Amino acid sequence: MSNVLVVIGATGNQGRAVLTYFQQYEPSYKLRGTSRNPSSDAAIALAKSGIEIVKADLNDLDSLKHAFKDATVIFAYTAGSEILQSSNLIPKVMSGELKPPVGQYAYEIEVQQGKNVADAAATIPTLHRLVWSSLTDVRGRSGGKYVQAYHLDSKYTVWQYMRDLPALKDKASAVLMGGFMDNLANTPQQWGISRQTNGDFLVSLPLQKDCPIPWVDVERDTGAFVHALTKASPGTHVLGVSEWLGTGKYLELLFDHLGVKGRFEDISFEAAVQNDPLGLKLQFAEGFRFAEEFGYTGGDPEVVSPDDLEKQGFSIPRSKIIHHIKRTDWSKFLGTKSAA
Repeated sequence: MSNVLVVIGATGNQGRAVLTYFQQYEPSYKLRGTSRNPSSDAAIALAKSGIEIVKADLNDLDSLKHAFKDATVIFAYTAGSEILQSSNLIPKVMSGELKPPVGQYAYEIEVQQGKNVADAAATIPTLHRLVWSSLTDVRGRSGGKYVQAYHLDSKYTVWQYMRDLPALKDKASAVLMGGFMDNLANTPQQWGISRQTNGDFLVSLPLQKDCPIPWVDVERDTGAFVHALTKASPGTHVLGVSEWLGTGKYLELLFDHLGVKGRFEDISFEAAVQNDPLGLKLQFAEGFRFAEEFGYTGGDPEVVSPDDLEKQGFSIPRSKIIHHIKRTDWSKFLGTKSAA
């Protein structure tokens, strides 16, 4: 019987990356991806490449059980940004129906989605490995100092649930994803980017420019991390990092490539959360300050590095930041409007 890999969110960046990697390096695997809309152009393109596409929704437990049938490996992740975009949470907070921060409500939805994945996976007798895309335990590793980094804590809460579920005790592993290299290009507004009247760029964050950040090339490297976790011992929690670099140095590489002038500014926490009716700036600011004070993983002793896994014989090829910069479309970043 052939191995069956099921990937949640096949058309998303992480899902597509994993499927593409296994297509190239594990051709014996039968590949199946889930989509809420199998008739979308992106889903159809994957189907034409030989991947089975099935309809499933993270909010629908039965649809997940159906999608996971006969799976030997499952890769799953949730997308907090999609929850905010697809739900009515933002309008409800803006209207006063719900109190900010909006992240607390997205957290509940995201955690339940992750639990649905775990509960569905726990019913699959053929399952060998469930790989979860996790993030840092900010609340726990900070000793309760930072409690509103909802977009990070949600994924770790799910990882705890998976680990503690008896049926998944010897089947679940996780990749703690680093900072997505794509974020600066795709969502520049979350990175405090502004353009000065002279055309220069200014990036203002509550983060020291030399604070080491584990950047990950989602498109090129996610598949390698997941592949290694299918071979490594269950319970492995690996840091998904392509390359470590301070944000200041990252921006120097970017500005040089784009041929523009810019600088990085470490602003105060208070300045970072001004004009924040939704509380979104607050949760991102807490995440940045946590990384600066406690380190990206908070010193979690259970998190191992890719180098640790390679010493055990698992190959994890990783990309360089400069290569990602050179192949990326920076039109959104360059389109940042100048200050009035």
